[in-house]
Amino acid sequence: MAKDLDLVSKLDSGEQQRKMWALLAVCPDDGKYEEPTRRLEDYLTPKAEWLTCIKIQRALLETRVEFDQAADQDLKTFDVAVAKADALNISLLEDNVTRHDQLAVLEELGRYMLEIVKAKLHPGTTSYDILDTARAHLFKTAWKKVIRPEIVRSVRKIADLAERFLDEDEKAYFECREMPFLQTGRTHLQNTSPVPFGATLALYAARLEERTRKADLAFNDLKGKISGITGTGAGIDMIIGSDHSIEFERRVLEKLDLEPDYTATQIVQKERLADVGHSLVTLMHVLGDFANDIRILYSSAIGEVTSRDNAQRLGGSSADAAKNNPVHWENIAGKNAVVESGMRVLYEMIHSDLQRDLRGSVQARYQPQMMMTETFEAFSRLNDKALPQLSVNQDRMAENLKAVRRMPSEAMTSILRGEECWVHSKYGLGHDFVREMSKAALKDGRPLLEVALEDSEFRQLYDSLPGDKQQILQGRLELYIGSAFERAKINIASARSLIS
Repeated sequence: MAKDLDLVSKLDSGEQQRKMWALLAVCPDDGKYEEPTRRLEDYLTPKAEWLTCIKIQRALLETRVEFDQAADQDLKTFDVAVAKADALNISLLEDNVTRHDQLAVLEELGRYMLEIVKAKLHPGTTSYDILDTARAHLFKTAWKKVIRPEIVRSVRKIADLAERFLDEDEKAYFECREMPFLQTGRTHLQNTSPVPFGATLALYAARLEERTRKADLAFNDLKGKISGITGTGAGIDMIIGSDHSIEFERRVLEKLDLEPDYTATQIVQKERLADVGHSLVTLMHVLGDFANDIRILYSSAIGEVTSRDNAQRLGGSSADAAKNNPVHWENIAGKNAVVESGMRVLYEMIHSDLQRDLRGSVQARYQPQMMMTETFEAFSRLNDKALPQLSVNQDRMAENLKAVRRMPSEAMTSILRGEECWVHSKYGLGHDFVREMSKAALKDGRPLLEVALEDSEFRQLYDSLPGDKQQILQGRLELYIGSAFERAKINIASARSLIS
């Protein structure tokens, strides 16, 4: 049966126009990833900046009313103008008339109000009083309303999965049978003592929670300024009244949920944006670490996890129709380097020649907006595409663990170290004894315990060991997980604290 491949005709004209616009976008955030990142349009776009500049002009006028420097009617007139103002026209005014962003805002508002009201706008302020403050407000709000909730959703999903697998592991543990989701531990990509798979998930949930709280601190620390061309407040004092500039600034910024940057010159200092960027980079590296671990477990050699949709569809490769590629996990794992690349710009933004230069103005158009967008896209992909399809291959997990059950060398080393003063007459310390026994076991293809029991000194020690230690050496590794359950529950509780 022929497939209906004409998808364009199924879109309405507006959606066709939008999709075509996405194809013309240079930045993948606006093109390939435009669907999830559309949720940030009200915060990180030029339109959002224009509208927030208007919002700040209103806060300035409202505060002038509080200082008896304007009338309530002026504020009503302003609100009528806001309802008519057009962000697109502001942009066109900047390009074709004013050649200046904030003058374009004032001209657009001035179209709908008397000159006497327009004259009360922008009192003693400079463009970067408005723009730096607008961006701080938008970044902080975008984090709280859009990006952070998406991360919380990820933490919840991972914590839920962790609890699910731990519950099944614990049932098996207390019923004295094999844990269904006990996983081979791997250090240096080599098999070693096991971990419950749920505990692995729990630690990632807790790590993401901890990084999110660091980002909370960074975003909440963003500041604004209403202090004039060199940061002295002199122009504001001339308009609002002598010695009023600090209080005026405080009241304006309070309306925007910001505190003043008293180190500001013509610009807000940018160290705090670097803090925001750093928090996003470490958050993304933890997410990337998680995604890459899943990617490795997805590999043909290990095969302990897969994606249900990919497994059903196959054809992840244009060359090999049977390949089941970890597409979403690799996409997420690759995104952290893209986010990290923004730090070069943020670090450079800290520098300014004296009170201000235009280098930072150019740089501020890119970062941290792109870092925030790419972080959001990665967590959206995790929530909507990767985690819902994650499937654990219990049989493969058990099969991979068989090799460690036959060669519990680390467990044997620890047990021997726990037997005070046990030293082999020929091989020396327990570690050296286990190494020699492991060599022989691997050479002969036999279980480690079988080889070790042929040594009379070890046989004597083994017969004196408690039953649980003997069972561990026999391959009952469910008894060799230490406090993994308790640690996992601590991590899950930590993750859940973010959700609440």
